[in-house]
Amino acid sequence: MWCACAVSFFSAEPEPPEPDEPTQPERPAWWGPPDDELPAIVPATEVLAATPRLSIALAGAFVYRAGLELRIERRLRRGDLPATEWHRLVAAFMEHGPMPGPEDPAARLRFGLVLGDGTRVLDDQLFRPRSDPMERPEGHTLMRMGGGGGGGDRSYTGSETLWLWPLPPDGPLELVMQWPALGVDETRAVLDGTAIRRRADDAVAVWPEE
Repeated sequence: MWCACAVSFFSAEPEPPEPDEPTQPERPAWWGPPDDELPAIVPATEVLAATPRLSIALAGAFVYRAGLELRIERRLRRGDLPATEWHRLVAAFMEHGPMPGPEDPAARLRFGLVLGDGTRVLDDQLFRPRSDPMERPEGHTLMRMGGGGGGGDRSYTGSETLWLWPLPPDGPLELVMQWPALGVDETRAVLDGTAIRRRADDAVAVWPEE
């Protein structure tokens, strides 16, 4: 015999728990330019190196309150190279394949800075093993960050940025680069570290203070 009962046999479904709020640690200042600032611009354009196929140039200096961003532009042209050699050269230029020159890692594209107090800072410093990647580095650091690139069967372009943290001291600031695998020996360009420091206060906050 069926019975229609007033009380449901099945209990009410429990309310689903509130999802945990995802937590993400604040990005350390030495990892790259801040997202909440517009930089002050220091005029700085100079061809750093040029060969019959390759040109590398400093395309600008952008000053934040915490550090300095240098933008690098690269150009590659084919000329009369056969297709096979061109494709191999493009792979090396984009750093996606074997280098056309010596296979020694020291032949890769490298950047560094000499600060006004004589300190040398290399672009691979942050990749050296440390106990904690969030640990505040001692002294200055230089982070190289890719900016992309592309091209076709006649030319290619590429770009990257160099992030120096913190701001350089007063005095000359030397940008040093080399790329032996592509025929570029060590070359230097000198910036004014004092002028760069003076522009830091001109960086603008993106969000108004609450």
